[in-house]
Amino acid sequence: MIKTPKVVLITQDFYPMCGGIATYLEQIYLKYFQKTDFNVIVPDYIGKKKCYDACSFAVYQTKFSPFTLDVRRERCNKQMLNILDALRPDILLFGYLRSHPEVGLFYKSKNPAVKVGIFMHAKEAFINDCICKKNNILGTHKGYLIKEAEFYKFILNKADFIFAVSTFTRNLLIKQGITREIHIIHPSVQINQTPLNSLSGNDKDITLLSVGRLVKRKGQGKVIEIMPHLLEKYPHLKYVIVGNGPERPFLKAQIERLCLGNCVTLASGISNKKLTHYYSLCDIFVLPCDFLPPNDVEGFGMVFLEANLYGKPVIGGNTGGTSDAIIHGKSGLLINPRSTVDLKRTISYLIENKNIRKELGSYGRDRVIKNFNNISSDYLVNLFNQA
Repeated sequence: MIKTPKVVLITQDFYPMCGGIATYLEQIYLKYFQKTDFNVIVPDYIGKKKCYDACSFAVYQTKFSPFTLDVRRERCNKQMLNILDALRPDILLFGYLRSHPEVGLFYKSKNPAVKVGIFMHAKEAFINDCICKKNNILGTHKGYLIKEAEFYKFILNKADFIFAVSTFTRNLLIKQGITREIHIIHPSVQINQTPLNSLSGNDKDITLLSVGRLVKRKGQGKVIEIMPHLLEKYPHLKYVIVGNGPERPFLKAQIERLCLGNCVTLASGISNKKLTHYYSLCDIFVLPCDFLPPNDVEGFGMVFLEANLYGKPVIGGNTGGTSDAIIHGKSGLLINPRSTVDLKRTISYLIENKNIRKELGSYGRDRVIKNFNNISSDYLVNLFNQA
């Protein structure tokens, strides 16, 4: 009789949180570990117990602590180790570098048979580039203490497996001095949705769409900036921005300053179910994401896949892991996110070429269905078993 592997994921980003990392890890569970005895250890602040009652996996909530708070972190590590001692997992995963990965080493000293894997995304992989001399860094993306940076690199080189969300992240880790083999595990998307329509019926009524957190690097403000110029040539053009975040007041003020209230819409609090309608009814998806030093960058860009799934051509900034999400000239177009001229020219090109929009969207949809589907796979379990 084949034993069902027991898997434990320790992560500070997971359901019911929103955002790229939480969504990515939830899809990792759904695609690769749904057939296992799956357990998650999450911080006690990310979800109330009742929200996990209907989940098909077990959830343990405990305290997480920044690296700099030594005594508190040690206490949290002991709590996690107590949970692991009770569960005795075969596979121990860490969804994020700062989610207490040292627990993996401590537990492996007790149970040498356990296999440890760490998922890497983007910001946290800029280890050498973000060393900070100050002692008040509390586990944010602002920087690593020298001790912390060396500690995490040591742990990465001791892990049985490292999983990177994109080629960009893998190459970045190699640059940091990580010598372990790094496996690229791209995001997956649900493909059991049927697009409501592929293109708008009226060639004049073109709708641009951006979906993502409202932060500066996503580039929604750059699209707003060029809207007055686009409207001179395409007076029926609309732009819809779905998302929330710290840039919302600035984007709202920008819309008002440029008198774009009739053609630019900020939509917040949109459910996943309703989001499908936004994807379906747009004509062009655009998110000119940029790299803001020292480490603010797109790890992959799942929204490009989601838009492609609905047969939409996509425009993205040529930074970070976006080149894994978009095949330039086939599923979409990559631009220099710092060039408004390039952005305006590319949007105009797609507005004026309906056949190109259709070709890019059709190729993108086929690619997502073939290569980024969420169909159950034994790939990761087999990988761990072979180690």
